[in-house]
Amino acid sequence: MMNVLLVDDEPWVLEGLRTMVNWNKYGFQICGEAENGNAAWAIIEDLQPDLVFTDVHMPSVSGLELIGRSMQKLAKPPRFVILSGYDSFDYAKTALEQRVEDYLLKPIDEVEIENVLEQMSLKIQNELVSEKLHQHERTLYVNCLFNRLFQGEDSSELQAEVERLLQMEGHENMACLLIQTDSCNEDIQSHVQRFASAHHYEFFMDAEGRMGVFAAEIEDSLSWLERLGGTLYEMYSSQASIIVAFGYHSGGVVGMRPAFEKALSALEWKRYQKGSGIIHDQDLPRNGSMATVNQKALTNLFKTILTGEEDGLEIKVHELLANPDSGLSVSAIEYVRVQLLALEMGVLKQLKELDGDVDRFVLQLQQMLGDLTDIDSYPAFQEYALILSVNALRALQEQRKEKECSTIFRVVQYVNHEFREKLQLQELAQKFHMNANYLGQAFKQQTGKSFREYLNDKRMEEAKRLLRQSCSSIAEVAVHSGYPNADYFVSQFKRMTGMAPSAYRKQP
Repeated sequence: MMNVLLVDDEPWVLEGLRTMVNWNKYGFQICGEAENGNAAWAIIEDLQPDLVFTDVHMPSVSGLELIGRSMQKLAKPPRFVILSGYDSFDYAKTALEQRVEDYLLKPIDEVEIENVLEQMSLKIQNELVSEKLHQHERTLYVNCLFNRLFQGEDSSELQAEVERLLQMEGHENMACLLIQTDSCNEDIQSHVQRFASAHHYEFFMDAEGRMGVFAAEIEDSLSWLERLGGTLYEMYSSQASIIVAFGYHSGGVVGMRPAFEKALSALEWKRYQKGSGIIHDQDLPRNGSMATVNQKALTNLFKTILTGEEDGLEIKVHELLANPDSGLSVSAIEYVRVQLLALEMGVLKQLKELDGDVDRFVLQLQQMLGDLTDIDSYPAFQEYALILSVNALRALQEQRKEKECSTIFRVVQYVNHEFREKLQLQELAQKFHMNANYLGQAFKQQTGKSFREYLNDKRMEEAKRLLRQSCSSIAEVAVHSGYPNADYFVSQFKRMTGMAPSAYRKQP
């Protein structure tokens, strides 16, 4: 649905617009109402409506001033329709100069307004389709740039391109907003992208699928970013579990990675505390009490999961969840939660890389184990970790097998199509990212023939077809069957059929 804002200092006009017009019929919903220009401006900044119906004469800020401010300050201002009780050429002329869509006179005519809505709906929807395509392409590009930064790349070319995107030349302070939610993702993403576009911020998705926004400290951009976070939480906290986290760092482009890492630390800390809400990196404890992931134990557990050694899981799980060194001022429960969250994220990442159904896996885990944040005893944590590890091992094995079967099928299809070319098992293995020995075994299991036997049979089938159905020379048949050397082709044909190609062609 497209959002429309109604602005008029007379309540009866607002009520009439709200009740007499069938907004839904044309794909609109009323997102807000305002009785003066200042209130309307605040709503426009917060909600980024697609269309605004506004009166001209209002207290504090007039309708024309509201339109002018929107055109000057917003990268993507809404479309405006004026409702006025004044049939004035000067007002209409000013409205046209400010690219107002229409100028309607009071009293309100229902048919006239619905005609305008029909036109606006078509215009806005066409524009949204075009923007969505452009935004998708831009998001892919921006995600690539930012994730290269997050991974530690620091080339001058990358920094210059990011600086250009954020229009941040000469601005040192950076802010990163990160959002994690369990539902309403598409709605939240759409809202954030509209806001980011309107305020020259840059939307991105990190490698784990979290939504984020970067802003350089230009004018009041950082305070607006915090306002966005507050608005998102207010809008969606009743519908979803949502964490909005902020990280700040100085240093221009170089400060982006630390700003992201601080926002991520704040987000994870909030999650460890079973919370949803808004958190800034400055809110985190400064006494070194945050638990850290035992990377060595986690790596060893993952090796066991990935190699399918189910019998060794219990020992590796115990090593991961063992109490931290006495030097760490952190509760055992908090420490264990951190390890399990790291294990969960790692499992989901592995499953995603194998094109597995991550949502289904998470749902099955929740049905079996409940919510991690509800567990508060060490034995329950151990049971949770062991069941998670066993299920991860089996799911990854199953998905790997399914992916390998799919890959073998694609290899066979490729050979069927490209058998005339020079094909080598080693090169096919590289092309499809497989071990050559394993590919050879799997190929035979799939087709009942070795790779070389299968390839030769395909080539012979084609050679026989050409000999029967064409007048091509033996040399031409050889080339078109995948044998660039005619003599070798003749010898192979005799070996496999018991006769020369010329004799085969003469058969009735």
